[in-house]
Amino acid sequence: MIGEKIRDIRKEKELTIKELADRVNITSGYISQIERDLIDPSLSVLRRISSALGVSLASFFSEESQSEVVEIPKEKRTRIKFADINMEYEFMTPSERKRDISPKMEVIFFKLAPKSWGSTEVMIHEADECTVVTKGTLEYHINDKVYIVNEGGSIYLPENTPHLLYNPTDEELEGIGIISPPVY
Repeated sequence: MIGEKIRDIRKEKELTIKELADRVNITSGYISQIERDLIDPSLSVLRRISSALGVSLASFFSEESQSEVVEIPKEKRTRIKFADINMEYEFMTPSERKRDISPKMEVIFFKLAPKSWGSTEVMIHEADECTVVTKGTLEYHINDKVYIVNEGGSIYLPENTPHLLYNPTDEELEGIGIISPPVY
């Protein structure tokens, strides 16, 4: 299903597979396999594709129609889990799907397994980020410093701050991430 949405958006933007592949720095064959849902791309490839297409990453996973006010019941959140990260995401805000919709922020509920890193690669976004820990303790590794965020606490990162997340406890961690402008 992700592949079909990527193909639809690519065609809306009047891009060829080769043009998109060149923008994302992967092969045309890889894009073709993604669009036919033969392979599941990594989070980093999906981020590059969403950036190249000028849409949010969440738009690949959601079908909801947009209006000025959108209610999203807990059971209707768009949920995603990537193979290359240990976090499970639930989008609490609507995803961009139409050209005339331009959300100003993204709110994501996430879970992180005990004693695990959020990602194998350093994360960096062209967006400000605020994380609120709702259950557990989260370590934010930024450069050579570790910030400990306990339950109920929050941390704010300006855009382009490289970071890694780690759950140092034996309990599953839960939190809410607010990102502006949207990057997923």
